[in-house]
Amino acid sequence: MAKAEHECARRTVGGAFAVLPLVVLALCLLLPGPGLAARAKTVDNPADAPVRRLQTLLTRKDTSVAALRKVEAELERARNARPDGLNGAKATFFLARTQQEIARRGGRQADWAKAADTFGACVERFPKYSLAPDALLHRGTIRLERLADYDGAQADFAAIQHNYPRSRHAATAAKLLRRIPKSASDGKKSAPTAPPDAQADAPRAADDKPVLLDVRQKNTGPSARVVLDLDSRVKYRYQILEHKSGKVGKAGRIYIDLLGAHPRPGVDDDVKVTGGILRRIRVAPKEPDATRVVMDFNELKDYRVTALDAPFRIVIDAFSTAAAKAATPAPAQDDPPPPYTLPRGSNRKKFAADLVEQLGLSVRTIMIDAGHGGKDPGARGNGLQEKDVTLRMAFILGKELKQRGYRVLYTRTTDDFLALEERTALANAKKADLFISVHCNANTDPGIHGLETYSLNLARTPDAVRVAARENAVTDKNISDLQMILTDLMLTSKIKESVDLARGVQRQSLASLRGSWTVTDHGNREAPFYVLMGAKMPSVLVEMGYITNKTEAARLKNNTYLRRLADGIADGIGEYKQQIERYTRK
Repeated sequence: MAKAEHECARRTVGGAFAVLPLVVLALCLLLPGPGLAARAKTVDNPADAPVRRLQTLLTRKDTSVAALRKVEAELERARNARPDGLNGAKATFFLARTQQEIARRGGRQADWAKAADTFGACVERFPKYSLAPDALLHRGTIRLERLADYDGAQADFAAIQHNYPRSRHAATAAKLLRRIPKSASDGKKSAPTAPPDAQADAPRAADDKPVLLDVRQKNTGPSARVVLDLDSRVKYRYQILEHKSGKVGKAGRIYIDLLGAHPRPGVDDDVKVTGGILRRIRVAPKEPDATRVVMDFNELKDYRVTALDAPFRIVIDAFSTAAAKAATPAPAQDDPPPPYTLPRGSNRKKFAADLVEQLGLSVRTIMIDAGHGGKDPGARGNGLQEKDVTLRMAFILGKELKQRGYRVLYTRTTDDFLALEERTALANAKKADLFISVHCNANTDPGIHGLETYSLNLARTPDAVRVAARENAVTDKNISDLQMILTDLMLTSKIKESVDLARGVQRQSLASLRGSWTVTDHGNREAPFYVLMGAKMPSVLVEMGYITNKTEAARLKNNTYLRRLADGIADGIGEYKQQIERYTRK
């Protein structure tokens, strides 16, 4: 019976495995394997039902991606309900299988990458699970055939041979190793990784060109964001081509040339976009040795281009005339106009309430961002991973805010990777009123402890630079680059409002915790966190405690502590809400 489950686990991956008879397929998803599975005979695991549904869907030729998405969501809930033991291993593996089938049917690069990440999570968390070798084989094959990640594929196939030498997949892994292009496995030792600035200019082998992996976009009304994902750093140049009339705000075009790079096979070379100022994206070769990405806009007033590391990507933000006007202060006047007099009586209160609404000063919808996730574990220490603590805290905080009448949204509800630039873009798209990002701090000195709340601004202390560098996944040197970017964003970000929100959250969090715990107050601070950049609403980043400190790590494992902290954050939000709405009560 265990053999049947193993046979199911190795079903087709990009042609690497043979398709199995449907009878075997029907059996394999229902039966536990050895190892962790040995304890499953009398336990009804939450993952069992969605796995059975997956089995049914995979026997049908007309199964839709939408149907698979539903099973994906069920398996994610099953994994979150019981994340350890057999259920956690089984839910994670078959979640990856579901994502793999979604990718096979839909053909989206992001889905292939997502499936690879989940297979990796299965191996990392459950190395003794009977299907761990299968997970490695699946991930390696996806990396080889779909993602052009030859180094990653080589590592996966080698891991099968080294860690699971008795697995029947060892022979298959050896064959697949021979399929990896020689440029990726020529036997040479890898050179030490160069600093980011050096990598950008380092020569590459003639047959090892940078690869454009994917082109992502978020088109939200008066602004748009395009992200170019690459497998390594690349030199690039860009230019804006204004409307032939020369009038500001008319339709425009931005193109960016990726020098020495080529697109991955499967990258869509012509995408028409609706719902905002961006209308089309095209990808094409540019002689003599470059790839050009062209973005056409219905309206274009301003734009910014930013390169980020870990992984390397280029982010293009574009704004229409309406967005630019909202972000630009009025010009200074020699003779200021006379002060405006508010209406009297009841009309005064109505006017103030309308003004609060028009200026976006109401607080109804809150976006909670659980820091890190997926392939990005965040800080680690004392048996904890930051990504797990932040997700748990996000749900606890969300529950508290819902009980207080707020509408709550999440940037992520599962252990998935989400790029920093996508988080505030999601909050902007959903028109959130506040953005709260929760994180755990870390330090090389395990004695450091305390609570701090950050808002977006220039870093004013070395410690703020250190924290921002860690959360941004860049070096301290790169923070100076972010500081320069930030000076250009000052007019578009709600700096003052965010400081007020951070002050209230820090004060109320301490008040809530100090009844039961001794907590060091590091205050409300400012730093250039990329996860907060571009937010159109007040936004803060809460560092809940030091995961590298034994005492605070124990607290971060304690749901009672997290609930009290959530109470304090909610009180701080309430304090800010009262502050901005006080005008309606005058």
